[in-house]
Amino acid sequence: MYNSTITVSENVPVRRSRRLANMDVNGNKLPSPEESDNEMDTTKDRSVMSVVYRRQTYKRESEISPEEQEVLNQKIQTFFEENNSIIDSKKSIYEFSDLEITDENVLKLTPDRLLFMDIHSRSDILAIIGCDRKGTIGLVVKSINDLNGAWCKINYNFHSEYATCCRFDNFNSNIINSTSYDSTFCTCDIIKNQSIEIFKDPNNHGLTAFDYRSLQTCLISENNGDVLLADIRASPVSIERFDVSKKRIRTLHINPIQTDEFCISGLDNCVKVWDLRNMSTMKYCLQTNRSCYGAYYNQAGSHIMATTRDDHLMSFSCNDMKYANDPLDIQPMKKIYHRNYVNRFVTPFVAQPYPIFEMYFLIGSSGYPRTISIFNENCQEISSLSSENLNSLATVNVSHRTLPIIAGGNSSGRIHVFTGHI
Repeated sequence: MYNSTITVSENVPVRRSRRLANMDVNGNKLPSPEESDNEMDTTKDRSVMSVVYRRQTYKRESEISPEEQEVLNQKIQTFFEENNSIIDSKKSIYEFSDLEITDENVLKLTPDRLLFMDIHSRSDILAIIGCDRKGTIGLVVKSINDLNGAWCKINYNFHSEYATCCRFDNFNSNIINSTSYDSTFCTCDIIKNQSIEIFKDPNNHGLTAFDYRSLQTCLISENNGDVLLADIRASPVSIERFDVSKKRIRTLHINPIQTDEFCISGLDNCVKVWDLRNMSTMKYCLQTNRSCYGAYYNQAGSHIMATTRDDHLMSFSCNDMKYANDPLDIQPMKKIYHRNYVNRFVTPFVAQPYPIFEMYFLIGSSGYPRTISIFNENCQEISSLSSENLNSLATVNVSHRTLPIIAGGNSSGRIHVFTGHI
């Protein structure tokens, strides 16, 4: 069991900057800095822009009493009980312009810097989890039939250091699995409100990421460059260790189509592709020339998109890899500039797969107004999502597998949820 804290708050209204809107403290339009007072045309109708003032927000952070915990558990249980579980494999068809953020869908997910997010695959509820650098796992959930309704929120605290990755379980959808720099792989049963330490690295190496290979096994990366093949259903957990890098691994992703193949990225100046059927040698080495913030397959498993520290997006074709003269010197098929690093207080941008559109990727943008960009496998921007409620950098992004839902999270732990017609 673990100690839990819950943050109870009203939905925080959107705060608009009068400085960026070029208005004075009273909301009156100021002259443009490019023109002097003498150059201003006073005959023009200069309407006053409306200002949305920040409403008072009440916030409480405290240890949950047993009574409050029981009430909260019952609310969550109604969403996650097994007899209501519905997973629709049919993907929705929608226009990106249909997606919008309502005031109710801007909320705090984690108390600190958000590092990773996942969305539940069920089509009857909207459940989002995220992890932060304090080791907190945040969960928010509501019914799909009430997308503008209130969220049920709770934070789980069973890691003592950075929680680096969290995912809903592949086998039991009521379970959250997570890794941390505290060297532990933990599982949390949402209905039973219990957490179990499944695995702890005996050498105290931090766990940096994981992905599911099957219902029984998953791959876990460590900050010393090792990858672990873990059978998490066995008791005790069986572990097979592979030395795949001499430097820290940041991300690990299994090919959605060929589950024996996976890619890793981190402090190496390349993205490495390995095959579990032959771990004696690297399968492919994708040259990025600089270390990477992340590298992920698209949902079709046909391309890998790398996000590099020298502010580039690089796309690698799996078909090119097969026919390359030198499998350890694969060059990107496309490379574009994209500002990935903002400052040390902001989580770097990383291109994540967009499952509902198999060839696409999602990544936030440092431009203004704030947007979430959608790129195809050729690094072409297909569209961008914006909203007056998206007023911060969406550094971590995730989408539902079948429904028109995209969540973008910022470095303060706040998420902005785009929803369409369902």
